[in-house]
Amino acid sequence: MTQDMERVKRFYERQNEWAGVYSGEVTDAHRKNAAAILRLAGGRLGRLLDLGAGGGQNAAAAADLGYEVTAVEIVPSCLKNARKLAARAYKGGLEVVEGDFYEVEFPEPFDTVTYWDGFGIGPDEDQRMLLARIASWLRPTGFGLIEVYTPWYWERAAGREMRFGNTVRRYGFDREGSRMLDRWWPEGREAEAVSQSLRCYSLDELEALLRGIGLALDAFEPRGSYDFESGRYFESAPIAEAMQYLAKLVPETSRPGRTGG
Repeated sequence: MTQDMERVKRFYERQNEWAGVYSGEVTDAHRKNAAAILRLAGGRLGRLLDLGAGGGQNAAAAADLGYEVTAVEIVPSCLKNARKLAARAYKGGLEVVEGDFYEVEFPEPFDTVTYWDGFGIGPDEDQRMLLARIASWLRPTGFGLIEVYTPWYWERAAGREMRFGNTVRRYGFDREGSRMLDRWWPEGREAEAVSQSLRCYSLDELEALLRGIGLALDAFEPRGSYDFESGRYFESAPIAEAMQYLAKLVPETSRPGRTGG
C-alpha cells in the first residue's frame, strides 16, 4: 500500500480516543447493516470477511445473524473493542484478525466481503489494489459490499462543523481530487488536530475504477443524508442527496449491468 499507514492509524486512534467512534456495543445501525448484507445475499449465510472492522460492531451483528465472520482491523483501540465483542456467543462465529488488509492472506474464499465507512483512503491505485484483493477472496457466487462516499454531498458539506461532546469535526472538500476532508480535534486544542481524506466516487467513476479488476457493479443502494440546517439525519435519501451508497460488487462473469435507486 502506498498510503502512510502510521498516519492512518493515528487518525483513527485519536478519533476513537476523543469521541469513542469505534467503542461500545452493537447498535440498531449495525444491525441494519447486517440485515442489508443478508437481504442482498438473498437470505444465504456463509463466510464473511469484514475489512477495516473498527470496533467490530458490524461484524458482531452479522455473526449474530449466523454468518461465520472474520474481522480485520489494525487500530489498537478498535481491536480491543472488537475482541471484547468476539468473546461472546453468536449464532455464527466471530474471529478478529490484527493486520493490514493490503497484506493479510486467507487460505479459504469468502461468500461475502464487506467494507463499511472507510473506502477511499489513498489514491485510486490503492482502491484498485484493494478491489483486486476482494475479487481474489470471493467465491464465484459471492459478492462484495462497499460503502462509497459521494462527491456531491461532501462538496455541499465543506466548511460545516459537528460536535461530539467536547470534540470538533470539520468537513472540507478537495474538488480537484474529489476527496472528502475530515478534521478532528478536542475543543480548544486545534493544534492537536488529526486529518483524513477519502476519495469520493460517482457510480460511473466506480465502474471505471473496476475495469480490469474482475468485479462488476451489480447493484447500489443510496444511504442517508444529514441536514445541517435542521440538525436531522435521514436514514435514506435519493442518490443525488445521499452522503454514501452501498455498492454490491460481483465477479465480472456473474452479472453485467447495475440496478439501484
